[in-house]
Amino acid sequence: MLKDYKSRLVFLNRCYWPDSEATGQLLSDLCESLVDEFDVHVVCGQPNFPTTDGYLQRGTEDRNGVTIHRLKHKRFDKRIPTGRLLNLISFSHSASRYLQLSRLAADIVICETDPFLLPLVASRYAGRVDASLICYLQDIYPDVAEAIGKVRSGWLTSQIRRRLRAVYQKADRVVVLGECMRRRLEGLPWSISPDLMRVIPNWADCQSIEPKPTESSDLRHRENLANAFVVMHSGNMGLTQRLDVLVEATNSVHWPEAAVLLLIGDGAAGKSLQARAAALGSKRVRFLPYQPRQDLADSLSAADLHVVSMDERISGCLCPSKLYGIMAAGRPILAIASGDTDLARVVSENKLGWCCSPGQADEIAKAVASASKDCLHREAAGLNSRRLARHAFDRPVVLNEFKAMVAELADEVTGSHRVPECDTLAPAAIA
Repeated sequence: MLKDYKSRLVFLNRCYWPDSEATGQLLSDLCESLVDEFDVHVVCGQPNFPTTDGYLQRGTEDRNGVTIHRLKHKRFDKRIPTGRLLNLISFSHSASRYLQLSRLAADIVICETDPFLLPLVASRYAGRVDASLICYLQDIYPDVAEAIGKVRSGWLTSQIRRRLRAVYQKADRVVVLGECMRRRLEGLPWSISPDLMRVIPNWADCQSIEPKPTESSDLRHRENLANAFVVMHSGNMGLTQRLDVLVEATNSVHWPEAAVLLLIGDGAAGKSLQARAAALGSKRVRFLPYQPRQDLADSLSAADLHVVSMDERISGCLCPSKLYGIMAAGRPILAIASGDTDLARVVSENKLGWCCSPGQADEIAKAVASASKDCLHREAAGLNSRRLARHAFDRPVVLNEFKAMVAELADEVTGSHRVPECDTLAPAAIA
């Protein structure tokens, strides 16, 4: 490697700043943490939930040392299955075309899974520009879609899995978020070599998210929740969390009278959850939109108990990133997940709160009732959460681990592989 030469990293993912979805915020953190040592570019799309209007809708811009290549693509309503499919195909096509027609070179290509077809695009691009490839899996498809019944297992899913498996097997690294994801990929039908995989979790920023007394939360007072026992789910309301069962739990005879379920965010299941809550006629369920990231500490602090829920059918397909923000805020957790998930293991082994099985509304209600009565347990769980967050899941801790992996791979690139100066065509000219 030439002295003072920065290896160029090109990240591929639809979601990036200013998207308020967790994957966009996390990728922004990651890219910006690497700019001192690497020349960082990200090829991304339009945000689903922007928190600001101050971004370039289409084209190339620099932000905090990262060169952003933002592409236009279709953005149909995610709640409509056909629209969701067209969105992922549209961005994959836009990214593929841009990478073919632009002069964007790379030493290392780092591809996430939004959309899940993107690794196929990344593999062709990395091969064309002679770059190393890291597949950074936030979830495992088509396994997720099969598990929740969005697609039937058959020839099509087998072909998708076969093609993705070929990409993962010839990648230089495959990064997963937890041991449960690693076990799934090591087993059949994936059979990915353990030597390729690295387990690097997502993270929280323990500097910007600090424990705050529940009673001093502005959101709690603004929503007239001062006297309630607030049970919160904060973040994406997707199809993999069975939040319908959580809403059903508020109608159980075991649900505490003073407990209010506060669902903050949006997603594919958002409207159906609101409809279900309305059908139940329950005043125990409230909905709020995504809160600005700068208000996250206050928002998370409004809860007496946080819920992190996973459909039991998707064990090993993903690891909920919302867990780490909750831990940073020093709040107790109710993990609704199978015992073989990293989520249940972390909460149980570190005494961060309560665990119960998915799909059981009465069991969930009983867990909420138990938490509402046990102030000492909640306080101890909150302290444990904050302590573990700082030790194992704070942003500098995890990002340094990721940076070390990238640096190790960059060192394998010889000086003769130095990429030319970036001379890209504007996305507007390519589309």
